[in-house]
Amino acid sequence: MVSFSDEVTVAEALGNNVYAHITKKLVTGELVAGQKLSEQTLAAECGTSRTPVREAIRRLTQEGVLYQIPSTGTFVARLDRRHLLDAYEMRMVIECHAIRQAVRLLTKETRQELRRLCDDMHAIVVALRRKKGTLLEDKALVTFLKDDLTFHLLILQAAGNRLAIQIVTSAYQRNQFFGHHSHRRDLQHLAWVWRHHAKIERALRQGDAEKAERWLRAHIARSQADALAAFDRAAASAADSGRDPVDDALARLTSRFA
Repeated sequence: MVSFSDEVTVAEALGNNVYAHITKKLVTGELVAGQKLSEQTLAAECGTSRTPVREAIRRLTQEGVLYQIPSTGTFVARLDRRHLLDAYEMRMVIECHAIRQAVRLLTKETRQELRRLCDDMHAIVVALRRKKGTLLEDKALVTFLKDDLTFHLLILQAAGNRLAIQIVTSAYQRNQFFGHHSHRRDLQHLAWVWRHHAKIERALRQGDAEKAERWLRAHIARSQADALAAFDRAAASAADSGRDPVDDALARLTSRFA
């Protein structure tokens, strides 16, 4: 006999699967700004009823990735500079508060994992330099971005605030869907990202909360400046060409993953 709790678990699992399916479509550019979603199509693709699809859509709508128009349907949201700025400002407040708590709560295993992530990011930077590559792409880029996000989430996890993890993850996802890849992932960019993480990791290892927060602030501020600069360049370029800045930026993003 299936209990109520078992049914809830199954429902959550199905909703998570649909959520992952939709987010993958967003990252690869299969779904673009302004596009209408079909619940029936998504349900067929995931092999579920429409209920898990609606739950996944509800979550993504709350995260600002999708929006709904009554009696019309659900659409992919458009890139917005204010939303981008808000996300970074929110991260600054939450993560800087969390890192002070994390300093005294980090386990030996978590410290080792933070160090491993930094070493992994450094190895990717060195490999790009040796190959004399221009930009980081494909699997190496995915690994670098995953290491970056995992590093931040481990600190939030150590602080013990589950809501903070959800909020920051949502902010990261918005950046990834709507412009995270607009950054030029060249050697200079990768080097400073790795250096900031290494400085944060060292401060945490030394138990220096003040220094850890200072480097985290510098890291988020630099990331925000780069993201906004990339957005503004794309908008200016599209305006000069007479195209809609959002459509132009997303078209270039889509072509990278085609």
